[in-house]
Amino acid sequence: MIRLPFVGTHSAALDDKGRLSIPAEFRNALPQEEKLHVVLTIGSSDFINAFPVDYFNTFYAPGENDTADFALEESIDRDMILLSEAAVRPIDGQGRITIPQNLLKQANMAREVIFLGRQKFFTIWNAEAYQARADQLRLSKADAWQMLTNKNKKG
Repeated sequence: MIRLPFVGTHSAALDDKGRLSIPAEFRNALPQEEKLHVVLTIGSSDFINAFPVDYFNTFYAPGENDTADFALEESIDRDMILLSEAAVRPIDGQGRITIPQNLLKQANMAREVIFLGRQKFFTIWNAEAYQARADQLRLSKADAWQMLTNKNKKG
């Protein structure tokens, strides 16, 4: 079965209860068996990561279950940062998720947000922070394609 990528940007608005409608294109990109939940984590700046459960499970800490690496200090520190405030959120019948207040606060989330597709997952940005970042981009389209080409040659 072909899996659709998360691509494009979409504007949306948080309601007073912290609920947010996931764009239909992104809901359609969720694997059929996972259309009921997403994993939310804080991003590295004013955004929240939203992962399909299967993708989160495949990239997060691969191999640690087969070794004792889960007990290393660096692994514990990473998990304290990334997982202690992460949340698995159900997607309601209207395609909405409720974002926990702690994530909203950490991402400086305002009413207006931008969804950004990142191929296998998507991010939810404070709209002003997204625009500020976009305005500061120094990367040309040619440079971006070159980066992707170089990445694919290495991997």
